[in-house]
Amino acid sequence: MRAFERPLFIAFSCASFFIVGVGIVLPAWIAFHGGGSRLVGLVLLSSSVAGLLLAPVAGHLVDRHDRRTVTVAGQMIRALGLLLLAPTGFVAESLSPVLLIVSGVLGAFGFALLAGSLSGILQAIVPEAQRMGFALRLSLFNQAGIAIGTGAAGLAIDRLGSPMSALLFALVALACLPMLKVITSHSGNVQTSQRLSLIPASRQALSYLLNNPHSLSAAVTVGLAFAVIQITNLLLPGFVTRSLSGDSGLFGLLEMTAAAAGMLALAVVGIAAIAERLRNLTPTILIAAGASLILFSLATTPAVAVVLYCVAGMLWNVARAAANGHLLTVVDTTMIGRVQAFTTLLTSGFGLAIYLLPTMVPGASEATLYMVCGFAIAVCVGGLSVWSKAQEPR
Repeated sequence: MRAFERPLFIAFSCASFFIVGVGIVLPAWIAFHGGGSRLVGLVLLSSSVAGLLLAPVAGHLVDRHDRRTVTVAGQMIRALGLLLLAPTGFVAESLSPVLLIVSGVLGAFGFALLAGSLSGILQAIVPEAQRMGFALRLSLFNQAGIAIGTGAAGLAIDRLGSPMSALLFALVALACLPMLKVITSHSGNVQTSQRLSLIPASRQALSYLLNNPHSLSAAVTVGLAFAVIQITNLLLPGFVTRSLSGDSGLFGLLEMTAAAAGMLALAVVGIAAIAERLRNLTPTILIAAGASLILFSLATTPAVAVVLYCVAGMLWNVARAAANGHLLTVVDTTMIGRVQAFTTLLTSGFGLAIYLLPTMVPGASEATLYMVCGFAIAVCVGGLSVWSKAQEPR
């Protein structure tokens, strides 16, 4: 292993999430000016549905083919999706929504390919004992990449216009590819020995999870870690308005301080000595994140809410990164693509259930939903941890 493989991997991953940040801003801006909020919603919906439906396909491809080849393909697909945004302002009005939707689908599929392939490459270049700490540090840089990407997209739209911005960021996506040759020069061609088709490969992955309680528990834990964030995103605006009698200023302050506290926490726990101690504490951290939602639901003043939301932000950011690191530690590298696809399906399923809560229980306040969801997360993680330990050979 060469010393510069890991820094280059972090740089490539950060650049990949930079494109994620661009993808949050640029398509939405173009869609709004092409068809208003309705078209924005349609583009986002198509991207989400495509990510959900294509996740098993992406996972299968990751485990069947060379990880570097899949990464290159995923990045090129994302670059193509960005290129399709460039002509949206010049083509016929009826064709513009089609280009936006296809761009969203390509972006979702490309990212699904990258998620699995980069996980496989990480497993190849980072020893198992060091993956938790590396994953914690990587999460910090990935979040920074998203933040920089959103800001860069807004600045580019203002200075260059949407078409040139789309072309610029597509070129940025492609410019990252030469790093892969150096990163994977000593990682080998990691892929499954069996070249199964999609359905048999998916059955094999399901059988693997059912026969490996720790891997199944790790995959579900990743889904639950993301569920905490989905809950906060859904309920915070209503909680600020109804429970705290606040406005958009308070909402922005809560989000800003939680994000800053979360990144600070990731920087601290990414220190090797601390990360090593957290290696087996992922369930505990996630239970604490669920408990933080319960405490936050009890806040009645803005000052207390800011403090509690900062604590919650630190816990759920660390819990998400630790859950990802634990997954990379316990899952066989030949199965990582399909297991990552399984976590995507779980995350989407949890998200669907969470986003339907206000519809299913319209009379419940945001504070009550925070409390119930936090308790449910803590109980689920605790039960999962007990079950996983009970499956260990005596």
